[in-house]
Amino acid sequence: MNELVVIVEGETEQAFVRDQLAGHLVLHGTSAWGVLPGRRRNRGGVKKWDSAKRDILRTLNERRYCTTMVDYYAMPEDWPGRVDANTLPWNERADHVESKLLGEVSDLMGNSFNPRFFIPYVQLHEFEALTFANVEKLTSVVSPVSDLSEDYIQTQFAGILEKAGYPEAIDDGYDTCPSRRITGVVRAYRKRIHGPIVTRRIGIDELRKKCDHFASWLKRLERIEGN
Repeated sequence: MNELVVIVEGETEQAFVRDQLAGHLVLHGTSAWGVLPGRRRNRGGVKKWDSAKRDILRTLNERRYCTTMVDYYAMPEDWPGRVDANTLPWNERADHVESKLLGEVSDLMGNSFNPRFFIPYVQLHEFEALTFANVEKLTSVVSPVSDLSEDYIQTQFAGILEKAGYPEAIDDGYDTCPSRRITGVVRAYRKRIHGPIVTRRIGIDELRKKCDHFASWLKRLERIEGN
């Protein structure tokens, strides 16, 4: 069984790895678990690159596979490729940072390092973008904590998705990032509580059908066994 450490941004992503990704990947011969980088592991948000880098290098030196699950949105500027990615079209930014991460980690690991062991993944916006893969199921989770009707909530979420085009395209501005899009409709939404519930209801298969960048990452993780 291959071992995969997922360096995650926060508890929401850690729950996703534990409750969904791990169960999916074990069917492909890989045991996966999520790790919050740095000493203060109970706090979310993308850490400084030095903090995440230490955990990535330690994992790779232990001959384990390593990936990341962090957001481009609010990523500190010391992460490789983060600053110059701002000049690129929005749909190229995550790929650019992933490429720079792989390049820096490969350089730090030295000539004997096989880059197949590091599979960086950067979500362009936030974890909540994935919850828009099915607005009906998103609504079913958050409507019980709202005084608004289900029809109204679903209509609002559907409008957000239609305007963006697809889930991963939802804006990354301070007031228009996916989580604030949700709380703009349902103020009682709580990321750590409701986010993982929504993606569990949606399921891995639908997430990969509706979210291209996520699907590309998942495909690479599924191929670990073949390596």
